[in-house]
Amino acid sequence: MAVAYETGALWSTTLPEGQRDYYEQLLLETLRTKSILVPFCAVKEDFRARDTGVIIYTEVMDTEPNWNALSETGIWLTGAHLDSRSVQIGLEIHGDVIKISDYNELTNFWANGDLRGLVRGKLGQNMVDYLDILARNAFLSSPYKTYAGTANTKRTELAQTDLFDTDLVDLMRVHLEEREIPGVINVQDQAPAIVCVTTPRVCHDIRTAAGSKWIEAQEYAGSVRLFTGEVGSWGGVRFIKTNRLMLRNYGEVSLQTTLTAPTVVGQGAAATVDTVYSVGQTGSTRTIPVASSAGFVAGEYITIHDTRGADDEPLASDGTQETRRIVEVPGGAVTLVLDKPLMKPHDTGDYVTRGVTVHASIFMGGPAVVYGIGERPHPLVLPKIDDLAMVQRFSWRAFCKMQMFRPEYIEVVESGGTVN
Repeated sequence: MAVAYETGALWSTTLPEGQRDYYEQLLLETLRTKSILVPFCAVKEDFRARDTGVIIYTEVMDTEPNWNALSETGIWLTGAHLDSRSVQIGLEIHGDVIKISDYNELTNFWANGDLRGLVRGKLGQNMVDYLDILARNAFLSSPYKTYAGTANTKRTELAQTDLFDTDLVDLMRVHLEEREIPGVINVQDQAPAIVCVTTPRVCHDIRTAAGSKWIEAQEYAGSVRLFTGEVGSWGGVRFIKTNRLMLRNYGEVSLQTTLTAPTVVGQGAAATVDTVYSVGQTGSTRTIPVASSAGFVAGEYITIHDTRGADDEPLASDGTQETRRIVEVPGGAVTLVLDKPLMKPHDTGDYVTRGVTVHASIFMGGPAVVYGIGERPHPLVLPKIDDLAMVQRFSWRAFCKMQMFRPEYIEVVESGGTVN
């Protein structure tokens, strides 16, 4: 059974410098091979910013030529003006930790001397998910945003039936071309291309649209190197799929209640899910308490979140949120039973929300988000500090920030999606 040790502030020097560098590269390799959105960010490293906490990212603008004819007697030219623009990146501390007892079966990662397995596995995946979400939130902050459907002006006006229209592919590509955006270049490709990162559901809706011109990735894979997650192309735009851009319950809220008591990690999951999975720890609480379970139905997804927007919707900036599928609504009880345990604690009064699932599609013509790094993500093996010296702690840490830099390099479309 995992042991959660909540406090302690000892800094580790337990790994020799060479090993720290080696495991840092393993973490970065995991990020490179598994992440979807982070590779599309421009990386700006400034290790002096570890002390200042700020990176200034500066870009020199192109000149504006004056094409008026010149005089035969002119001696001096005014000269084309050079100017610049910059973004100030205030770095933030990010990281997470895995804590397990000596008697937990997962300790074999360390006991067998295979820290590499942990770095590439659970710890590495934790970092990939974490940084991909930060990148996603930065991309979705773009001011160049379109909402599917008729006259929708914000996310919470979207209906589930406001599907992605294939005409938007041509329109988004034209918008980027008119702004002379260069396009994304993949390794070994000869020409840049517009890339759209979106959800599997949007890809399905484009594939099955009337008169669809969808081309599967395997049909052109021999001529270009595919991006991670690339599934096909439409209208000259190459599509990459990821569920990271499926924003469950972020649209119009149809039902909302609150927790009537705090919940703890490990709580809420049914003992048996989908007739085969034995879920959670023996003795864990199998329900979550809500003010009202009326209207909630098994099979629906809900989001539990601490903060909410102006239309009661979950916010992407709220890192406490979790989304779960309801597997049972006990009759006569004000509780819900979920498909997976809660992995974070939640407070009394936190919101339980059901709403429209929003699908985001990011059309990229180049790096619009800068990944500012003052200290690269790197693993830490922390000393045992509990009274019985039983708690193994493996963590990663970074001093970084994902921030919008060139918003004109992308177009974002948010839509509903088919539910069949």
